[in-house]
Amino acid sequence: MRIAVIGGGIAGLSAAHELLRRGADPVVFEARPRAGGKVGTRIERGYLSEDGPNFLARPLDALLDASELRDDVVTPQPPMTRWIHLDGRVLRAPGLSLLARAGVGRALLEPLFAKPLRDDMPLGDFLERRLGRRAGGLAAAVMSAGVYAGDPAALSARDAFPSLGALARKGSLIVNAFRRPKGSRSGIWTLRRGLGALAEALALALGGRVHLGAGVGRLSPGQGGWSVQGERFDGVVLAVPAAAAADLTHGFAPKFAHAARQLRSAPVTVVHLGLRQGAVPRGFGMIDADGTLHAVGTLLPSSMLPGRAPDGRALVTAICGGARHPERAALPDGELVSAVMADLRATWGVRDTPGYVRVVRWDAAIPQYAPGHRDRIREARELLAGLPRLELAGAAWDGVGVPDVALSGAAAAARLVP
Repeated sequence: MRIAVIGGGIAGLSAAHELLRRGADPVVFEARPRAGGKVGTRIERGYLSEDGPNFLARPLDALLDASELRDDVVTPQPPMTRWIHLDGRVLRAPGLSLLARAGVGRALLEPLFAKPLRDDMPLGDFLERRLGRRAGGLAAAVMSAGVYAGDPAALSARDAFPSLGALARKGSLIVNAFRRPKGSRSGIWTLRRGLGALAEALALALGGRVHLGAGVGRLSPGQGGWSVQGERFDGVVLAVPAAAAADLTHGFAPKFAHAARQLRSAPVTVVHLGLRQGAVPRGFGMIDADGTLHAVGTLLPSSMLPGRAPDGRALVTAICGGARHPERAALPDGELVSAVMADLRATWGVRDTPGYVRVVRWDAAIPQYAPGHRDRIREARELLAGLPRLELAGAAWDGVGVPDVALSGAAAAARLVP
């Protein structure tokens, strides 16, 4: 069975490998000159910087086996200090100052307010009801910024954070968190040569089945299969963002295309800065709970991982913009770099001048799962049910993390070739 995989990001690569494992013949069409989508790495002047994700929070056993990169897995090393920017101050997390400002006393009363989550609602509303305005608002801001660069007033409590939704359905978040089985949490990890090495190895393992610089502009059903750029295929995996899926399907599935265009994503611009090693603190990074900094999150990759910066230098990665302040992601390079440096001076007291700068722009970086997301995605898939062998995969539909995206691609392949 010949299957077209449209999109060569992690979802598409995962789908292609699963199709191959199931005996199908996948052909991957990727518009960009490299595979991997937002997962990419650049190594230059002694700095190793990521285009998108820096770490993964769950295992990717199938893809690590397919890429033969299991021995290249590395985990961040101490110190893993995290900071929260709150009320104009930089507070260590966890720390007494942060706990005092967070209203922890009210939060500990959460079991008394723990009615099971029946209907979906915005994350901010849900956590403020459970933990109190101060603690709930802080938790929602940190969670939405750290995962989605999102707005807690617009993200789903149930669908944007499935593990939170699962705890909430049982009752108390605090009580049920302590009841979680041991070993249910896994540490974060990356690859020695960056996460881009995973995409490169997966594409290489597929050989000539991956067509780079091959955007798809023509897709249509017919004769029990599909025409993709004039070639016939038995099935299709659409592993592209929602807007691109809408563009490809509006001619034969206009209702689905309309639904896909309603899904929103947040723009993000990633700013990498090379500074003196002693100019910045050592630790994991900082999240802006205030929404007043240009970066929703700032990472310190060279503090935790080997080979991220030359000797005597440090790599700082600022993730700017997001759903609450998309205009910050749109600032010109020079203006944005100056703004990030000003924020670093105000927060960590950084007085250095960057000797290395790299700016990566994503106009539609992270899908934003609004309340009711799961129901909308189910309805969107139902609108495609009458079409022969067409499956959706990727961050727009099944989870924004790289492991979620990989599982989405593999699941799409399994539905096509049981």
